[in-house]
Amino acid sequence: KTSEESQINETQINIDQLLIEKEEIEITNLTPLNKIALMLPVTGKYSKIGKAINTGIELELKNYPEEYRPKLIIYDTGDQTNIKKIYKEMLSEDFDFVIGPLQKEFINKIINYGSESLPILTLNYSNNLKKYSNFVYQFGLLPEDEAICIAEKVIIDGNNNAAVLYPDNSWGIRIAESFILRFEELGGNIINKISYQEGDKKVNNIIRNLLKIEDSIKRKKRIESLLKAKLQYKPYIVNDLNTIFSVGTSSDMRSIKPQFNFNFAEDIPFYSTSHIYNGVNNKELNDDLNEIKFCDIPWLYNTRNKDEKITFMENIEKKYLLRFIALGMDSIKILSNIDNLSLNKNKYLPGDTGYLKIDEFNRIRRDPIIVQFKNGKAKKIPF
Repeated sequence: KTSEESQINETQINIDQLLIEKEEIEITNLTPLNKIALMLPVTGKYSKIGKAINTGIELELKNYPEEYRPKLIIYDTGDQTNIKKIYKEMLSEDFDFVIGPLQKEFINKIINYGSESLPILTLNYSNNLKKYSNFVYQFGLLPEDEAICIAEKVIIDGNNNAAVLYPDNSWGIRIAESFILRFEELGGNIINKISYQEGDKKVNNIIRNLLKIEDSIKRKKRIESLLKAKLQYKPYIVNDLNTIFSVGTSSDMRSIKPQFNFNFAEDIPFYSTSHIYNGVNNKELNDDLNEIKFCDIPWLYNTRNKDEKITFMENIEKKYLLRFIALGMDSIKILSNIDNLSLNKNKYLPGDTGYLKIDEFNRIRRDPIIVQFKNGKAKKIPF
């Protein structure tokens, strides 16, 4: 076999593995929980997010018979918090588990304090992969999970040549790098990658550069010069480009996607992340996002908690924090199934934020669902 044939076979194996149906954990015995400490920011910069997570926790516990609902005690982890002092205080109580903290700076500290007598489920991830504890489980809405998910979808769709556009900040770079790494692992090629400044009014120039439109126009002019005639001509997008992956907010993308369409790339499959959609239906605003595929949490697209979701959508504070409500719901699911997850590391727990499984670093990984904008509305589509 040539090395090229081996690479093709290996890529095919990878793709076949992506299409295997996920094996779900058989839920038999739930981990008993009597008392949970919640380390949430209820004051300060992240207070709205903290309150949304707490709403999700309380909503999920309504599914439990009253006698099995654990008692919840909230410890405020606002802007100025002594994590070591709070954890020491909690050790003197009879808590079964801690949910939180949310802020990375506190997670980096609390990993040092986790103990067998009081395990912790954080609501974000430490920056240091090597730094982990057997008694600290890390969970959150990691953007990298979505980048990996959408890279896999691109390959499954049969597209292997991508251009990547991303904001020039740490968040944009992280997502772009995660997409590129997974895409190339699966045999994809990155044709071009370019960053942009958020809110840049000259993004059209960047997009034309990404698509190499000017090269095509120069070719046209050379041919016209040779023929001494004007040609009816649509610029040709070179390099067999068949995928655009663009990172940004909903505001960014409502400007970026129409610019790609204007620059003759309307037929090239377009992919992004859930950051382009706040979960609120607004056909007029979202029409500019038509045809974009992205990964998202299943809870926004199913009928679970339908009445509560309608109420949240009408709440000015909560309607933009629906994913954090789902994060709170899944934190309870994870604690109730922590033993099952630990014993079945190749199986998935169906959650509201995605299919959940635990890795060798005690990190909960999410497999989201695929969504596409059609006629201004985001709808779940098959993987």
